[in-house]
Amino acid sequence: MPAPVTAATPVAPLLSVRDAVFPAHPFSGVLAIGHEQRWRWQQMFPEFAADRHSRISYAQAREGLLQACRYGGADLGLQSGQRKSLPHLGQMAAGMCAQATLEDALRFGLEYQLIAGAMMHLSLEQDAASPQRVALVAHPLFDDPELRDFLEADHLVTAVNAARQLCGQPLPVQQVELRGQQGRSRSLYEAFFGCPVRLGADQSRIVIAHSVLQQRLAAPDMARVQAARLACDAELSAAGLAGRQTLLHQLMALQCEFHNVSHMAAALQMSPRTLQRLLAREGMSYFEITEQVRTGRARRLLQQTGDLEQIAEQLGYSDSRSFRRAFRRWTGLSPAQYRQAVQTGLADCDPASTTGNASALLIHR
Repeated sequence: MPAPVTAATPVAPLLSVRDAVFPAHPFSGVLAIGHEQRWRWQQMFPEFAADRHSRISYAQAREGLLQACRYGGADLGLQSGQRKSLPHLGQMAAGMCAQATLEDALRFGLEYQLIAGAMMHLSLEQDAASPQRVALVAHPLFDDPELRDFLEADHLVTAVNAARQLCGQPLPVQQVELRGQQGRSRSLYEAFFGCPVRLGADQSRIVIAHSVLQQRLAAPDMARVQAARLACDAELSAAGLAGRQTLLHQLMALQCEFHNVSHMAAALQMSPRTLQRLLAREGMSYFEITEQVRTGRARRLLQQTGDLEQIAEQLGYSDSRSFRRAFRRWTGLSPAQYRQAVQTGLADCDPASTTGNASALLIHR
């Protein structure tokens, strides 16, 4: 069981969907495709049409991106990510290129990914199935079901492109898992990544051998790394991004699924009413967030262990029977049925697809 949340928990500054912090970098692939295919991209992204050096908010960006997804189809994330490379990653590219190993470069890039306008949060994590493997995992900055699949594919493909340029050779990828599957062409993704791709997974991630990260880069230079770090810190500060997290990330980090609104408000050093007001401003519901986090955790645990009593305990349920009832309510499937669906490749990560109900859109249009 998690430790109690206290008011002493450090609280990072809030990043809102209305903060104009995203530069043109993350949109370069979509803008290039739009220009080639003669989309009306100037109307889709009017701020960039007027000034390519401007920054826009997530709320401003999503309307243009949704329109691009309607034009470009389910594989637009792959196509746009392929168009991006190190030069599109802003100031942090210099620091990545000067690192000693690929792992050092990736970790530097992940530390400063907001500079490149990352609209997903990428993290490098140990693979639960093997200590010899690591995974680059995509996590949403904001809870936006309509754009999540596109953004995850776009950002993961961009990361692989950058790694290939850093190494000067193809990146050996063992496995790729992507959440969305409707309308996607598996063969296109497998041709790009050079490995099996599973669609309809619980998380979007790239799995590689840990040894791959130890590849030496061509021109390590610690003086350049330090200079790049200072430049990145200055850019974060100038853009008002230093230390900022989204409210969704803060709630997830504090394991909101185990605590009520009052406990979370105390941990975030605010009143319950203020927390509810901030959630409403971001277009989010505390109940929906906790249900989604708990559902995701349950699905991952079901793929890692067969002991339902242990899973129920980790999720805060009194027994496996209570967990079974809750899981069926979330997904429309029993834990056993879900495991069978995973084994046969039929499981869909979106609870709405198994219940038949439309998933709530948690970002205001």
